[in-house]
Amino acid sequence: MIKYLSKPSFIAFAFLCLLLPKIYYLVLSNSNGLYKPEKAYNSGDASHYLRIAKNINEFNVFSDNNSENPTESATWRPPLWPYVLALFFFVTNNILGLIIAKSIFELILLVMAFLLLKRFKNIKPIHLLLFLVILIEPYYLKYSITFLSESLTSILILLLALSFVLFNDSKKYSIIVPLLSVVIILCHPVSIFFVLTLLVIYGLVGLKKHPIRMVVHALLTIGLIVLWPIRNQQTFRQGIYLTASQGATFSKGWNENVITNYTNVDGDLADEGLNLKYVDNIESKPRNSILTLGKLYKEGTAIYIKSLNFRDFFKIVFIKLKSNFNPFPEKAKAGNLETLAIGFRILYVVLFLQCLIRIFKHRQLKTKSEKDKVYLVVFAILIGQTLMSIYIYTGLRFNAIYSLTLLFSFIYLNKEYLLSLKKKVTNT
Repeated sequence: MIKYLSKPSFIAFAFLCLLLPKIYYLVLSNSNGLYKPEKAYNSGDASHYLRIAKNINEFNVFSDNNSENPTESATWRPPLWPYVLALFFFVTNNILGLIIAKSIFELILLVMAFLLLKRFKNIKPIHLLLFLVILIEPYYLKYSITFLSESLTSILILLLALSFVLFNDSKKYSIIVPLLSVVIILCHPVSIFFVLTLLVIYGLVGLKKHPIRMVVHALLTIGLIVLWPIRNQQTFRQGIYLTASQGATFSKGWNENVITNYTNVDGDLADEGLNLKYVDNIESKPRNSILTLGKLYKEGTAIYIKSLNFRDFFKIVFIKLKSNFNPFPEKAKAGNLETLAIGFRILYVVLFLQCLIRIFKHRQLKTKSEKDKVYLVVFAILIGQTLMSIYIYTGLRFNAIYSLTLLFSFIYLNKEYLLSLKKKVTNT
């Protein structure tokens, strides 16, 4: 039986079968009218990405107002996904066609991930069947049928994790790690603390063997990342910034309502203007643009944080951390995928505990061990989520970008146990 299941033909068949849930939700979304232009272009964050991509395609300008003039509001979004999406417009302007193009693009990246996975020394063909579960991860499915960037980011992070485990000792492929890191940050900046943590680990591992290469990689990473902030400064003369949303997200995560109203479902719905009252002479300050207002948000939030006593400061930190790592929605969310996602998030909490136990038990993680490298990826996610949740609002949506990597890590680290369970089930 095991020999039959390990055949490439059966694995390919299973791969195609596990694409059916994605196809089902695409058909369902289409039947519900989500891909009609009037809906697709006017429904929140996903629509904003779509409008920017359309503008790039038509005018070669990063803007959201259907013109040749760059807009500050467009820079609320990071650049990578709008530029990728703009390429799909060369194929079709049909909304359903665009979402299918996105699905095909992500499928190609997932195939690349599975090809990388096959290069693991201790991965047997039967193990690949376990990893195919990645295709039906609920939060990946949820965002993959929208024009949001979470699903693409989650695949890129998975590719980074696999590359880190496989190539950080390889002269030929080590450049992949910093390049993917840059791409991920420019796709979804909320990942920056995770990426930087992993890059620090990557740099420390390679520094003894390849110090010059590590310095070059560090300079290359910094140089590529700052290109977009420099573009924003030269375009709008409002300072160097990655996205125009930084001030608002900072304010949403630190204000007087966090203690009473903060949840992992809609913490980003907080009023970012709450902290403006802490800015001196606020009435005389210019608020005529998104960028000037964002600076005031940051200024007021910094003043608010400084006004907190030790007890209240750490009370807010505790609430945000508890909310971030709580696998259960702190406010009801409808939908089958939302319900299924709870079970997966429980597994991810178990994985974090496994990682901490491994570290405390062995006192170190050996970088020559593939298993320990996977633990290092999990550790980087744990640190990244911790720092980002303290800094701003994160919640279930932003944490979704780690879902595929956490599921891969859980399966990899527990694959023998999962296979033994599978044998027990098939034998009963």
